[in-house]
Amino acid sequence: MTTSSDLPVAALPDIDWVEIPGGDYIYQDGKSRTLPTFYMARHPITNMRYQAFLDACGYDDERWWQGIERATPQEPRWPQATRPRTSVNWYEAVAFGRWSSEQLSYTVRLPTEEEWERAARGRAGRTFPWGDDYSTGYANIDETWDDAGECKLEQTTIVGAYPLGTSSEGVLDLAGNVCEWCLNKHEHPEEIEPDTSGDARVLRGGSWDGDADAVRSAERNWNDPGERVDNVGFRLVSSGPIR
Repeated sequence: MTTSSDLPVAALPDIDWVEIPGGDYIYQDGKSRTLPTFYMARHPITNMRYQAFLDACGYDDERWWQGIERATPQEPRWPQATRPRTSVNWYEAVAFGRWSSEQLSYTVRLPTEEEWERAARGRAGRTFPWGDDYSTGYANIDETWDDAGECKLEQTTIVGAYPLGTSSEGVLDLAGNVCEWCLNKHEHPEEIEPDTSGDARVLRGGSWDGDADAVRSAERNWNDPGERVDNVGFRLVSSGPIR
């Protein structure tokens, strides 16, 4: 059996990391919190990057699935190489992070929702990654809801297709396109360890089928960790330093 250790690191597409400086920031309804510096992937994980995990027989290697439920891979609805990988449940996203850590020789994982919100809202607690008001054409959403605009693609787009929607530090696609899995539980955010309890895990960011309100950066959503849907993907973070 081929394992991930047989796959050269060069076969794994590079991750474009963005430094999110540590310090105080506004969380949820004006609460001040502090985080250390971390690094967030500029884009959600794409089909191309996830395919490297499949090609490395990542679903057959028990190391990546310890303490979580192993799945059988499901084809995404939109398989184009640079679109975000969807139809991946929370367990699969965790396994992918573990495998990626070995390939990259440093630890990467799903973000906590605090990290995700810090990256999306900046220090000042913006309503959207780009500012406090929704602007038409800044994100892949269904703008026809509540007459926010006329854009309604009804599908994902390639990552980075909405540069006007960038965050203050340069992270893309934090509003719309796909909702993103976070590490922690929805009802107990302090619990971040992977397990098989089935407790709902946090989703952030809204997606292509959501309205402007649903993609606000402070909006909390959730799904069961075993669920796969075509409007949910994920991205990675690292505490660095990135080599």
